[in-house]
Amino acid sequence: MKIEHTQVFGFESALRGCRNPMDSWDKSDSSIYPKYNQQRQHYYENIEKFVLGQDDKVLAQKLTKAGSEHCKFLRQIHVWVDLTLPRFIHSELDTYHYNTKNSTSTMHTIHKRKLTQDDFEYEIHEGTLSHINHLIEMKMDDKLCSDEFIHTIKNELPEGFLQKRTIDTNYAELLNIYRQRKNHRLTQWHTICDWIEQLPYFKELTGIID
Repeated sequence: MKIEHTQVFGFESALRGCRNPMDSWDKSDSSIYPKYNQQRQHYYENIEKFVLGQDDKVLAQKLTKAGSEHCKFLRQIHVWVDLTLPRFIHSELDTYHYNTKNSTSTMHTIHKRKLTQDDFEYEIHEGTLSHINHLIEMKMDDKLCSDEFIHTIKNELPEGFLQKRTIDTNYAELLNIYRQRKNHRLTQWHTICDWIEQLPYFKELTGIID
């Protein structure tokens, strides 16, 4: 599995908005680039160069602990990421509601090349791999361009087949995933939760502490 091309944006607007109910904008102590902490740049890397203030941190954690109806600001912090995961993890991820997700298409691409063990999360039986590649070869040689081989290949692909999706999600959804999956028996979820923990200011805003 791979987690690549993470981008995060929306801190300034989200933190400004969470002060709207009490008209407390003057108490905000966060800032943009001029006070950016270069020594901690790697951890706090975010598109807008946002720097979280202590008072805003306290408010954010208070709202998060009060429940989902109070921490709506977390939905306004958007995350874009490429997730290359086995199909059995993608099917579980579909439980959660992202804004948008674009997947690579097995229907349109599975017959364009032979597969290798690198296309799967775990090593599969060589006989299974040979059988699938035989079907791919038959499709490549099929002058009638029948979809019969595509359907058969998709039907026989193991659940460990790796597929890439580009996902647009947010901190509220990722907090939900983190709470529900951090102790999951599938190790792939541990990797995903480790990534969530390291997102800019995720722990500080939500109160998730090591």
